[in-house]
Amino acid sequence: MSALFTIREKDPAAQTAMRRWDEMKSDRARHERDWEAIAELIRPQRGGFSSDDHTTRGTSKPLSSAPISAQVNFSSGLYGSLTNPANRWMGLETNNRDLNAWKPAKLWLDAVTDRILDSFRPAVSPFYDATTQVFSDLAAFGNGANYDEVMLDEGRILDVTLSLAEVCYEIDAFGRVVEVVRRFKLKPAAAMSMFKGNLPAKLVKMAEDGSVEKINFYQHVLRNDDWRQRALGVKGKRWISRYACEMEQTLLRESGYDEMPFHAPRWDVESGAIYGTGPGYMALPAARAHNRMDDATMRAAQFAADPTILAPDRGDWPLNGRVRPGNVVYGGIGMNGSRMLDVLQTGGGINLTLEEKQAKIDEIRDAFHYTLMNLAGRTGMTATEVMTINEERQRLWAPYQGRVQGEYLAPKVQRRFSLLWRAGQLPPPPPEMEGAALQVTYKSAAAAAQKASEGTALLRILADIGPLAQAKPRLLDRIDDDGLLETLIDARGAPGRAFRSRDEADQLAQQRAQQEQMAQAMQAAQSGAGVAKDLHQAGMLDPQGGAQ
Repeated sequence: MSALFTIREKDPAAQTAMRRWDEMKSDRARHERDWEAIAELIRPQRGGFSSDDHTTRGTSKPLSSAPISAQVNFSSGLYGSLTNPANRWMGLETNNRDLNAWKPAKLWLDAVTDRILDSFRPAVSPFYDATTQVFSDLAAFGNGANYDEVMLDEGRILDVTLSLAEVCYEIDAFGRVVEVVRRFKLKPAAAMSMFKGNLPAKLVKMAEDGSVEKINFYQHVLRNDDWRQRALGVKGKRWISRYACEMEQTLLRESGYDEMPFHAPRWDVESGAIYGTGPGYMALPAARAHNRMDDATMRAAQFAADPTILAPDRGDWPLNGRVRPGNVVYGGIGMNGSRMLDVLQTGGGINLTLEEKQAKIDEIRDAFHYTLMNLAGRTGMTATEVMTINEERQRLWAPYQGRVQGEYLAPKVQRRFSLLWRAGQLPPPPPEMEGAALQVTYKSAAAAAQKASEGTALLRILADIGPLAQAKPRLLDRIDDDGLLETLIDARGAPGRAFRSRDEADQLAQQRAQQEQMAQAMQAAQSGAGVAKDLHQAGMLDPQGGAQ
């Protein structure tokens, strides 16, 4: 589509993209000040939110690694709990419970789930690498920015997490992302490669001359107000995507998407707010205090190790003089034995203790749930203690985990399903499923821990009524064996293809009952024939089989 598009200079759409960037960037200036402070102390890989080019920003050098390690530990826990590639962390189901229990529907849902999970594998998409960065940004700033697109020439799906420094977005009245502007910089040669040379003549000339000057480009994605279902081209897409260049305010490309390709998850957000806050915001005061404590301690140690020397004049203390162990300082003592040089005494101390510093480290770790996140190195813990810690972790995470799933994972899975469906990569569903709405279910470690409580409660009930059932057998009649099994299957997150349906189980039970009846009848016939033989040999039956 881009090869057929004719670039337009001084285009209103390009001007709109640049204007909307300035407007949305200005609206979030108060957030950027906090983000810069968080980046400096907690996530030094990010930053440059208010600079013209965040890629040229030098990495900050905080004095303590405690806030950084706490944030990394927390984001790693999110990744392992929500999207661990070693687990079957998501699934699909309909809004009809009976249909979900139907064997053909289960098999189809499992097959589609497998295809979607395969599309997240490294051979197809860098989804898991990008998700690691999303969780790190959420842990630090409380916001993330992710983008995906099909790369037809590469046969892959691109998943990339963008720095908040180059993405601004707008939400609607329901908190959904409805407009995104991304500003990024490219050198002329890279721009030629990305846009296949479809650039302003001045920019083409810069590329030919080997210029390395970076130029601003914009991608503006918004709702298509002229959308028409089944229309061809851009008009048939729900979302419009426009690429613009600041040079000559040129519109370079116009295309569309069936789903919003940008995902903007937030950790904790107030109603109506565009940007949220994360654990990094809660840890920021303690991180600042701890950084200043370390700074004061090191400056005090440096002052003690290399104190300021007091000298009456330069004659007694050579310019740029230094005191070194074993050196002779001429003029340092007078003829009467008085000291000509002395050390500046400040007369004060910082009086910072290790306990005070550790208290700030503990405060930082509490903001990132460090105690609950980190079970490594703990020995002697019982299964009940581990279960209790996991349940407490899920209780604290519950509201934030739901938002991450609703604003990131669910839209990601939904878009991936649509991409695979349009590409013919998914099998057709059974006719009986026509019109059924699909929804995403989560089977990650976090979701499994929440559902496991149902299975645990059920097993505890069975253990409780076991002794009572010996005296009151009717208690066992209250248990629905099919419901019991299905509840345990759901709690453990086992795939549906591993179990037969209720109808199939009933048929097997009937066949087994018939076989048992036939065996009993055969055994009765054999037993009757043996008795008759014994009676005949004893002379108690006549030759015709009658009794004598």
